[in-house]
Amino acid sequence: MTINARMLITVLLFAVLTPLWAQNQRLAWDGEEYAMRYEVIIEKEEEGEYNGVLREFTEESFIEVSLLPGKYRCQIIPYDFFNQPVPVTDWVDFEVRSSFHEIITVSEIPSAAPEAASTEPEPEPEKTVEYQNRFDLYLSAAWIWFVPFHDENATVSPLGAAVRFGFVPTKRRFLNPGMELTASWRMNTLQFDCNMIQQSRFAGNGAALNVRLGAGVSLEYGDASRWAAGQYSTHANIGVSLLCLIKNNVFMETGVEYSKLFTQDLAGFIRAWMGLSCKF
Repeated sequence: MTINARMLITVLLFAVLTPLWAQNQRLAWDGEEYAMRYEVIIEKEEEGEYNGVLREFTEESFIEVSLLPGKYRCQIIPYDFFNQPVPVTDWVDFEVRSSFHEIITVSEIPSAAPEAASTEPEPEPEKTVEYQNRFDLYLSAAWIWFVPFHDENATVSPLGAAVRFGFVPTKRRFLNPGMELTASWRMNTLQFDCNMIQQSRFAGNGAALNVRLGAGVSLEYGDASRWAAGQYSTHANIGVSLLCLIKNNVFMETGVEYSKLFTQDLAGFIRAWMGLSCKF
């Protein structure tokens, strides 16, 4: 048998046996309740150094991989409601000993930091994750439809606008209390509001519900306005709105708010709005 024939047979045997040796494994972890997706990074140790093997995104709490026996490390990075990665600095070491139908499990603590990964799990101290910012900040612009109540001199105004600035804690919880400042405009009237917000996230972090409670002041402008005469009116607010994530840091918000004027009559007004918000 010639040398070329032997080399050809060797190459064919390697091509046939390698797929049988490197069978698929499943890398699994405890799903984070508020994670929209995960980024999985796997590196293999070779001669004391780690080289990249896989970098993949998934919406499931596992991925199918094909790893040869050896020592590896991985990171499981959750992406939050606003499609931003939760900072994770720790690597999890694991070893593939048998490449046939093996399930590799990565355990996670509630803060979404990988805790341990091994085919034979052993207890390890919990690892913690610190968020980069304590608060998420929001800036939004909206169209407003104004509907007065118990005020014969007021009319329905579909032409209004508002700018909102608010913040809620960055730490992920089912209920996130925050604060919001709003400046709104409609014909001949400026309104400034300060509201407390209670935010609840649901639907797999694809939506959030804001409940507002606060107070504000209304100022009329013009030659014959109460503002020109040094007069103004105050009001209390209660409202609710729904946020839906569109892409990255941009989301749509629609809501309604009732305001009761602090006057002797029953005057009040409803503000319905729809707009876009940006988190930064």
